[in-house]
Amino acid sequence: MTAPLLHVFAVNGESDLRHTHLTRAMGEAPDLPPLADWLGLGALDTDEVEFFPLKDLGDMHLSDYLTMAFVPETAIAQDVRARLDALEGSVLLVPEAAMDGAPRPGPNLSAIATLRLAQPDHVADLPPAGIAPRPAETAPPEAASSRQRGPMSMVAIIALVVGIVLVLYVLVGL
Repeated sequence: MTAPLLHVFAVNGESDLRHTHLTRAMGEAPDLPPLADWLGLGALDTDEVEFFPLKDLGDMHLSDYLTMAFVPETAIAQDVRARLDALEGSVLLVPEAAMDGAPRPGPNLSAIATLRLAQPDHVADLPPAGIAPRPAETAPPEAASSRQRGPMSMVAIIALVVGIVLVLYVLVGL
């Protein structure tokens, strides 16, 4: 089975639009342009795409961002890495699963790269987890001893106050 693809497009024109996994998690919902039309698609799951200005990455190169978040480092050839890192403006990242067909970008986008997404590097058949009843909760030993110390502390405080009162009574009464 081959890994799914990630399509990287440069946005032709100025845009400060941000539509990323982070902005969606923060509840932001920008007014998106017709991205499906821009890609020549009938439908596009915009909850899977990232659209942002490259200046948001600060000093980080786009290729580094992609290898940290989406693709293995070996998935980006040196010439593609140079092309990604030379981009300016905004970028649109579209995973294959978000599209209803092959992209045919129009004048608003330029195809930059198609990369294989990272996949888990292991396969395992794990047995189902057993469900056991929760053990009865018992108070930790410290909590039990602190409950016993409570009344003892109170008795000590009362004895101290009574002692002070008696000392004052004797001193003042003389």
